[in-house]
Amino acid sequence: MIELIVYSVLVFVVAAGAIVFSTLLGRPRHTPYKDTPYESGVAPTGPARLRTSIPYYLVALCFLIFDVEVVFLYPWAVRFYDLSWDGFLKAFVFIAFLYAGLVYVWIRKGLVWQRPSKIA
Repeated sequence: MIELIVYSVLVFVVAAGAIVFSTLLGRPRHTPYKDTPYESGVAPTGPARLRTSIPYYLVALCFLIFDVEVVFLYPWAVRFYDLSWDGFLKAFVFIAFLYAGLVYVWIRKGLVWQRPSKIA
């Protein structure tokens, strides 16, 4: 228990020291050149804030969902033989829920990147 307390105090001291030293030693110097947004070495053109369409966010959300799926399924795959049929059934139910969500998004046309125009 004492090790945990000592470790917690050391973590707090190191974090507080990093914040204090960075504030004291790294005073910000604002210049117009430093305050401009960086665009891969090219001088910025136009406003920095651009509107992004809703389908972009839907695709990003689907990507995050399936990315998190991999995070949950990787440990399952590593311990596959130890989990036997019970583990297989639980992973199958998890994948079934994800697949149902994908089908729902597909039916609602959430995966269509560009909507068809009404002018034909």
